[in-house]
Amino acid sequence: MKKILAVLLSLALFTTSCKKDGSVPEPQGNTPSQAVGQWMYGSFSMSEFWSYDGRYQGKPFELAVMFHFKSNGTYEKYFVASTRDYSGCQTQAFSSEKGRVKFDEDNGSFTTTPSEGTYRGFYSCAPNRNINRKMASSELKSTTYFYRMVKGSNGKTNMEVRFQETDQNVSTFLPTAW
Repeated sequence: MKKILAVLLSLALFTTSCKKDGSVPEPQGNTPSQAVGQWMYGSFSMSEFWSYDGRYQGKPFELAVMFHFKSNGTYEKYFVASTRDYSGCQTQAFSSEKGRVKFDEDNGSFTTTPSEGTYRGFYSCAPNRNINRKMASSELKSTTYFYRMVKGSNGKTNMEVRFQETDQNVSTFLPTAW
């Protein structure tokens, strides 16, 4: 359980790695038409937990990062992670942020600058550790991602995202709706 929690926390920190910018820009309104919409990178287990007495315990692991890019240069980002162990304990992490996004089509990047956000953590077997709070201003940091739009095997335009310009691995965000 401790290893899974460490992995979840590492993923949360990795997805919120940042390049600090002290100012919050006005809406840029330059979101490319192909990027406007809701995008999700996610994974979940195809198996589920059932207790020895036959009761459903839930999915053992879920992880997703979602972006909602709007044509006026604003965005929303969500990070969700959940794990459950055989004893029935569940750990959930959820963060969200809203703010401005600026796409630079020349170098294939976009920079998010949050103006507000929240952190929420739920621990079913240790409820005294639950958190639900707004992000402090020191946590609202700009992040630059590198992207390209590609036609995926799903027949749709997908967004491949790299967290560093030199990354060889990409996270494929699929168009979605919620």
